Amino acid sequence: MAAFDNHTVKGEIAKAFMELMTKKTYLDITVTDIVSTAGVARASFYRNFGSIGDVIDLIVDEMSEELIDDILPVLSCTDERRWREFLFEYFYRFTRRKHEMSEIGFRNMSVLFSRMDQKMKLLEEKNAPANIREKYLPGGKIALINGITKKWVDSGMKETPEEMIDFLMSFIMF
Repeated sequence: MAAFDNHTVKGEIAKAFMELMTKKTYLDITVTDIVSTAGVARASFYRNFGSIGDVIDLIVDEMSEELIDDILPVLSCTDERRWREFLFEYFYRFTRRKHEMSEIGFRNMSVLFSRMDQKMKLLEEKNAPANIREKYLPGGKIALINGITKKWVDSGMKETPEEMIDFLMSFIMF
């Protein structure tokens, strides 16, 4: 996540928020908690964000930016190899962050997945579909991938990415 890799105030606030999510639920995190953990002034928080929800939006934007760029070209594709390549990279992104995600916990991951779903819906609304297949199939595939991934993360990511890819492919390539 690029915004968290540099030492900008926004990046420090986002990192602090993610750290706090390993200790508390989303609803229990306050701006005071965030600025204290980030080591920044309260005014710096409000100079960069209007609310804690805006911090989540930044995090989700960072998480979903690559995903959206990667998934859009394959959504309507019927090439099994392209789908497997996409899913391989997708699941390995999660495995690289397994420790962080398991510490964030079920309740907090739900907030992040929910925000990501909202962003995908906005993207769908921008692209006017020509037929029923174009209207519902991409959203269905995204919902399927997100729902299964959320369940996988919530249950401790016990299956390998390869097992998850094979499982998802049975639904995607019908």
